[in-house]
Amino acid sequence: MKKTAIIITAILSAVSLNLIMPSEILANDVENIIINRPIELSYKSKQDIYNIRKFYVAKSIFARPDYEPSEEVFGGIEDYKPWISMDWGFDSNSPNRVLETNGPSSHSRSLINPSLPAIIDYPFSIPRIPEYINDYTQMPQIMVPISAVYLKPQKEVDITYRNLIPSRGGGAYQITAINARDMGYNYMYLDKSKSTYNIKFMSNDNLSTSVKEITDFIHLGEACGVQGGCNNWSVSREDMQFNPVASVNNQPLSNNNQNTQKTNQYKSTTQVHSLSMSNDNSSSSYTSGNTTVQSINMNSGTNPNNNTSALQSGPCLFLKLWKERPSTVNSEADLNVKFIFK
Repeated sequence: MKKTAIIITAILSAVSLNLIMPSEILANDVENIIINRPIELSYKSKQDIYNIRKFYVAKSIFARPDYEPSEEVFGGIEDYKPWISMDWGFDSNSPNRVLETNGPSSHSRSLINPSLPAIIDYPFSIPRIPEYINDYTQMPQIMVPISAVYLKPQKEVDITYRNLIPSRGGGAYQITAINARDMGYNYMYLDKSKSTYNIKFMSNDNLSTSVKEITDFIHLGEACGVQGGCNNWSVSREDMQFNPVASVNNQPLSNNNQNTQKTNQYKSTTQVHSLSMSNDNSSSSYTSGNTTVQSINMNSGTNPNNNTSALQSGPCLFLKLWKERPSTVNSEADLNVKFIFK
């Protein structure tokens, strides 16, 4: 107790002498989260997928020495199957409109970014209708966050996205929480009183009207159209699906009709090579057998010790997460997630 009092006295003295600014003290409670670039998961073994997951969890805000992937979440993964890719479209070489499975995998956004308890997904095939193809040329960029920070005192993860394009042709965005469920958070609620981003849910009974159980998992499904199926996320839930609504607070991105080519921004740079391990904050790699995974900071060029991103503001959606079902929506959350839109 005496040691604590001495430390507090020393800090207060330093502040009064202008040696330490209060913001510098608060900065120690903010942790920047590296957003890892999507990687290809197709045709890897289940054990390789588990090893990749454990590698990234060890570098996350949820790191713990005894971590093992939840069987409820990841147990349905099958060996050497394809995964739907970040190209978000149909394989142009397939006469049966099979979803693209080559290149960085869509669901790797969660699997190798365990510090993001929830993400915004688009669980619909793109392009759904040919005349709307230009609406979705920016979709891969939009679906990967710009930045994220962990605010320790508030038990809050702030995740910044580009503004969303209103979906057309019957689709909708969905809040998915595979990472939250894997880490033991089983219930979620969107707090309208703390949310300023204008959205409309697909269902009247939705994430903002009552606490919902998180049921996300990975399994072998047939949605990709590939014979034998693909490892993919499930389940599609209208109570967690929404579309942005243009308003004074949030103006969805305008269509970019000149950009009709598939994006190459997230094409994998990962190569199969010999064992390589690195502890660098901005780039690291993991090797298992003939599988090598590179961890690349999406915000390369930024200072990992720079916590100014915690000061970002904008229209937001505020989520509350609990490990056990809360008595009311006003119960204190075990973890908060704020989606901020730029």
